[in-house]
Amino acid sequence: MENQPEFKGLDKSLRKQKIIDTAAALFHQQGFASTTLDDVSKELGISKAALYHYVGSKDELLSIIYTQAFDNIFKDTYEISGMDLQPDEKLRRIIRNHIHNIIIKDLSMFSVYFSEESQLPEKDFKKIREEKKKYTRIVEKIIEEGISDGLFKGVDPVLEAYAILGMCNWIYKWYNPATTNYTPEQIADHFIALLEDGYLSRQPREGSTAKPSASARKSAKADQKVLALNRVKDQCRRLIDLIDEVV
Repeated sequence: MENQPEFKGLDKSLRKQKIIDTAAALFHQQGFASTTLDDVSKELGISKAALYHYVGSKDELLSIIYTQAFDNIFKDTYEISGMDLQPDEKLRRIIRNHIHNIIIKDLSMFSVYFSEESQLPEKDFKKIREEKKKYTRIVEKIIEEGISDGLFKGVDPVLEAYAILGMCNWIYKWYNPATTNYTPEQIADHFIALLEDGYLSRQPREGSTAKPSASARKSAKADQKVLALNRVKDQCRRLIDLIDEVV
C-alpha cells in the first residue's frame, strides 16, 4: 500500500492519467492478457471499487492507451510536415521526433502499442489501423516530395516509408534507458546517416581490385543524373531571380 498516499495526494484531474500510466507499465511488464484490474489497483494502492470510479474495464484502459499513443504520434508530426522546409530536412526532423519524443519518451506505452493491438475491440482495432495508415502516408508524401525535387533517389515511397518507420519502431524491443549506452540523439544521428549514406563504403579498400557491381554502377549513374538535374534546376532558379530583378 506504499503507493496509496501518492495516488490520493494527486489532484483529481491527474488521477486518471496515473491509472493509465500504471496500467501501461503493467501491460508492458506482464502482457495485457496476464494483467488484471486487481493488479492495477494493487499497484496504485487503491481498492478495485475505487478504480471503477475512473475506468469501467481493462479493455477501456487499453483503448485509452492507444488513443494517447496516437495523440503523441501526431502532436508534432503534423507541425513538422507543414513546415516550409526542404523534404530532406522534414524527414530528418520526423525521424528525430519519432525516435526521441514518440518511442523512447514513453517506452511502456509504445511497447503496449506495438504488441497488444490484437486485444482491442474490433471497432477500436479498425480505427487504429486507419490511424497508422495516416501516419505512414505523411512520411510517404515527404519522400514523394523529395523524389520530385531530385533530393531523393527514385525509390518506391511506400517501401521506403515502411523501412524507415520499421527501423525506428523496433527501438522499443532493445532500448533500455538503464543499460543502453546510446543517447536518443546518438541513435537518431546514426539512423539518419545510415538512411542517407547507406552502409557500403564509397571508397574501395586499400589494395582491393574488386570492380563495382553492375547495380552499383547503374546506381552511381542515376545519382550523377540527379546531381546534374539539380544543378540545372539551381541555374534555372538563379536565372528566374535575375529576370525578376530586371523586370
